[in-house]
Amino acid sequence: MEDPILHLAVHLTLVGALREGEVAGLTPEDIDFDAANGMGTFTVNRSMQRVQKDTLAQVDKGCILRIFPDKLEGSKTSLILKDTKTEASCRTIFMTAALREELKQWLERLKREEALDPERYRNSGMLLRLPNGLAVEPVLIRKKFLKWQDAHPEFPRIVFHGLRHSSATYQLMISGGDIKAVQGTTGHASADMLVNTYAHIQQSSRVELGKKFESGFYAKPDTSSPQAVSAAGEPTISMTALLELLKDADPEMKAKLRLALLT
Repeated sequence: MEDPILHLAVHLTLVGALREGEVAGLTPEDIDFDAANGMGTFTVNRSMQRVQKDTLAQVDKGCILRIFPDKLEGSKTSLILKDTKTEASCRTIFMTAALREELKQWLERLKREEALDPERYRNSGMLLRLPNGLAVEPVLIRKKFLKWQDAHPEFPRIVFHGLRHSSATYQLMISGGDIKAVQGTTGHASADMLVNTYAHIQQSSRVELGKKFESGFYAKPDTSSPQAVSAAGEPTISMTALLELLKDADPEMKAKLRLALLT
């Protein structure tokens, strides 16, 4: 992705399973490069959203942190910065080394852009900014992502929010199904919500488990050998022996089985 705004937005989303409003709602003050023994973290505690002005009066003023100035005179909508979706949505995300480096370069870029024309630069105070300092809205992130997908039809077409799904699913896979750990990153209000939302996405583990079950359960044993061998040369095992193996399996193997059952 050549567009630096889109690249950073996607990178943040994949590492932190962010909603697009949460990505747009980040500020430089949310970043702590020294946290977690230098690993670095960023905090999610706000969300950006564009709302109709006639409905804005009905929104609880306590949750609105900022209303941005209108870009166009007579606009019927307002860009607002508000509290996150739920209390659980407030969370701290641990950086990867690659994201940490990109964020450092991005902050230096913001300083250079402001120094080019400080009098005309309109510093919105947000992390994602246009070259003139104005905030990058969620809708612009979506449009940039769609434009990139138009130019790259070789990739599966998804909406930007689908990257949050991808992040959560991948984190479930590499963590061995550690739902509570992933929940801390995604900000879901409950573990059940995380499982119910994402369990249907990754089916490969279930397909593979089904194939192994079929070959192991239905294969006809060779009575001439203690451990039978199927026609394809793959060893089979009785259900009793399989249960014994699972009972004595190490935590990693049990985690893999749990993940397969969940997904």
